[in-house]
Amino acid sequence: MTDRVPAPGSPNSHISVARLLDCAVEGSDGPIGKVDPVSEEVAPDHIVVDTGGALLSKKVLLPLWVVSHVDEATRTVHVPHTKDHVRDAPRFDRDLRVTDPSYRARIDAHYATQPGS
Repeated sequence: MTDRVPAPGSPNSHISVARLLDCAVEGSDGPIGKVDPVSEEVAPDHIVVDTGGALLSKKVLLPLWVVSHVDEATRTVHVPHTKDHVRDAPRFDRDLRVTDPSYRARIDAHYATQPGS
């Protein structure tokens, strides 16, 4: 079953972040990583994606309004961005998300445009 997802004030407001924990994240050009359990700290309007790899692992914040759909059968979150675009997002920072009001705005701005557009 595919579930269309949209966060409060955005088209994906009915998504339960708890349901997405440990789901794979798939971009327009292939696998990106997994939804990290720390996502429960940033819910309900964002998730944290661990882009994987032991040495090159990076966690990025992903707004739920970016999610195009969730395939519950395969436990996969689909986004219409490339792997590189998601991986190029600012690194998830636990402190900034609380102390810097412009942090989430920078995250949202990153996903508002596709590279080359």
